[in-house]
Amino acid sequence: MSLPPLPPFALDPDGVVFDLDGVLADTEPVWAESRFEIAAELGGSLSEHDFHRFYGANTVQWSSAMAEILGHHDPAVVAERTIARLLEKYAGGVAVIPAGVAAVRRAAARGPVAIASGSPRIVIEALLRLLSLSDLVQTYVSCDEVAGGKPLPDVYLEACRRINIAPGRALAIEDSLAGARAGKAAGMTVVLVPLVGAPSSAGAEAVADVILTSLDELPLLPRN
Repeated sequence: MSLPPLPPFALDPDGVVFDLDGVLADTEPVWAESRFEIAAELGGSLSEHDFHRFYGANTVQWSSAMAEILGHHDPAVVAERTIARLLEKYAGGVAVIPAGVAAVRRAAARGPVAIASGSPRIVIEALLRLLSLSDLVQTYVSCDEVAGGKPLPDVYLEACRRINIAPGRALAIEDSLAGARAGKAAGMTVVLVPLVGAPSSAGAEAVADVILTSLDELPLLPRN
């Protein structure tokens, strides 16, 4: 396989922090279905534009925005029902991104690995179990645990802190513009694997340090 030219550091970081949705599994459509269904059940509707506003947001941010759009008085109810619906759908299986899962395995074999995701912890936990990655990921951080969602750098900074790696010595693996901006703001090297046709990826190539079509193109050098 012919690999694209990669900066040496991209092959030999001290640690790797992966986004989750869109990097390890193609779950954006499932989030969309869940939100649209709950919106309808609560007597309202969401547009595609509304959904795009939620990219990178933490649970408080997106549920508050969704409740406002729907005219619902309690964002916590909106969040609880949406997350429950999402987990029901996950139980039926998810669209795994094999190259992403394989990259986690390669990274974990050579150094610390973390997840930095906008999803709530219960969703991160469920997805890691489904992907059989729970034992390989040293830690995971939800945007719910920090000041705000992506593109703020907080979730990446916290992930690096937990694996005891300086952000400047770590890779951020992303698929979205909000995520790429978050990684760059944290001072990390951003590796972008955009999802073809995904609105969340639009504009991200201008931010990333490395752009790949698949994480199979990121071999990572072994370490003793």
